[in-house]
Amino acid sequence: MTGRPAVNPKKLRPYDQPPRRRRSLIPNKPDSAATGFLVAAALWLALAGGIGVLAIGIRLVPFEFSYPLGVFDLAFEVDSRRVEYAFVDATVFGWLSNAAFAAVCFMTPRLLGRRLALEPLLMLAVAIWNMSLLGGITFLYVFDLGPHSALTSMFWLFDGGLAFAALIVTVAFLLTAGTSLLRGYISTWFAGVALLGLMGLVGLDALVGLLDVFLEIPELAIALGSAYIERALPAMWLLGMTFAILHYVVPRAVGLPIASAGLGILAFLTWLALSPLTGIDELIDTSIPVAVTTIGSVGTMLLLVPVTLTVSNLAMTMQGRWMLLFGAGTASLALISLAFLLATGLLGAIGALRSVNFFVRGTDWELGLMLWTAYGAFTFAAFALADHALPRILHRAWRANGLSRAQLWLAFGGATIAGVALLGGGLAEASFLQSATAPEQMSAGLLPYRATAFAGFGLVALAGLAHLLNLFLLYTTAEPEEYAVPGQSAPAAAH
Repeated sequence: MTGRPAVNPKKLRPYDQPPRRRRSLIPNKPDSAATGFLVAAALWLALAGGIGVLAIGIRLVPFEFSYPLGVFDLAFEVDSRRVEYAFVDATVFGWLSNAAFAAVCFMTPRLLGRRLALEPLLMLAVAIWNMSLLGGITFLYVFDLGPHSALTSMFWLFDGGLAFAALIVTVAFLLTAGTSLLRGYISTWFAGVALLGLMGLVGLDALVGLLDVFLEIPELAIALGSAYIERALPAMWLLGMTFAILHYVVPRAVGLPIASAGLGILAFLTWLALSPLTGIDELIDTSIPVAVTTIGSVGTMLLLVPVTLTVSNLAMTMQGRWMLLFGAGTASLALISLAFLLATGLLGAIGALRSVNFFVRGTDWELGLMLWTAYGAFTFAAFALADHALPRILHRAWRANGLSRAQLWLAFGGATIAGVALLGGGLAEASFLQSATAPEQMSAGLLPYRATAFAGFGLVALAGLAHLLNLFLLYTTAEPEEYAVPGQSAPAAAH
């Protein structure tokens, strides 16, 4: 007869206590990367809102500051150009790009029915992308900006970090999609091309910056390349991801299939052909033949075609579900995005006309159009994605509340007011320049427009804080709910 083995009582666990979870250093669960990118996007939205208020405020009341660092004649400098560049970079690479990456990580496994590949590496991409961007924006206030535009103004090392993170996301997307990409839904087509466009343009910018260190590339060549990337990157990356998000969330928000797959494919093909041409419109120099820049102008104007096709297709998809639009949910957010998308498409086409472009170039019109595009069409598409995805990612039941409505109306009202004020101020500024008005009189004439834009964008900054608070409340106060996740069973996904 054998005795029972000795048992250490300290290792016994009371029957009513569940086992402790083991958490890995790098999150590896489904939707971990989507969560990371969405949280980073919310933080960047709040930060970009604050920098944007400062950027418009400096246009309202000019201000400059310089503090010598005592190293290599470098100084920490604050002026209108640096703050505006930081605002554009925080908006495009911080808020909107993180939201777009989150859309890729969330939509891809659900559209293809398999778990996203390389989830731990994607968490590394979250860190690399955001640390590179933070460093790049910080050094905008130290290094000479040279002939660069806003989206190419960061030091080449930080651009290389952005390109590497984009490469990781692109590889994960392609490995997940595999050969089924060609048979996939239209959103995967938009997302795939948009990722390749981002990786290529940011990688090209980093390569040019590195070569300039050794070869001293002429400033004119850098300026022309920078101007191309400045215009082409939003058209290829952000517009492409906006199309991808809207084609995904609208049918799911209204519970109906997309109205016309053919219109979706036609919108994709026209966007694919026209978006790379838009950057040529910015190559304004005597060394560039007019026939070449005309191609860019025509491409920019014709970009209205895929915009109109998308708006029409998704509006038909919403038909019969109009009651869903009276609220602060996914459908209403997507509809606002579509309205801004059509408006900015029309304004972009008008602005591409030679006479109009010559008239408004370099004025507040450009910032106003950027605000409507970034904080209207693109931002509300990102809000729609977050409203649809966050309850499923965090496994929480969440319905629109007062804070959600405040976020919607603050963002909508603020972007509308600030955009209209800057667009009107740009027309007034162009008129003052045409009539050779004295700088003091021109500043006084633009003061009401810029003050209105300052107040309007302050509302957008508050909407960013509301979005961040809404995310926190969703995680901490909403009731748990089960959602199916590719790679897990539905009951397991709730835990």
